[in-house]
Amino acid sequence: MNYQPSQNDIVNDYIDNLSEEIAPLFLEIRACILAAGPEFNESIKWKNCLVYGTTKNHIQTVVGKGKISLIFHDGVSLDDAYGLLEGDGKKARTVRITSTDFNREALQDYVRQTLQR
Repeated sequence: MNYQPSQNDIVNDYIDNLSEEIAPLFLEIRACILAAGPEFNESIKWKNCLVYGTTKNHIQTVVGKGKISLIFHDGVSLDDAYGLLEGDGKKARTVRITSTDFNREALQDYVRQTLQR
């Protein structure tokens, strides 16, 4: 796979071990997130989730069968102009992405907002 390596070798190992079916979608989403939030640090938490953070965790990725779920830890505070945020918990909101033809503008807007929170 061709991608911009993380500064974290554990993240690179995680990416290298993604299935061929989900890797292209994962890498498109990762590139979109990092373009909007280059200040993010990447880490693997809970053994199988890539987490984007600064001094706190902001976004958690969960790889599912044919989809990537992005959990915005403080998603309730985001302006959901695109109607893509799901959930009714106290803080977190989720975006589910199933295709490389996803709304990049929306994702980057959510990423920028979460960095301002």
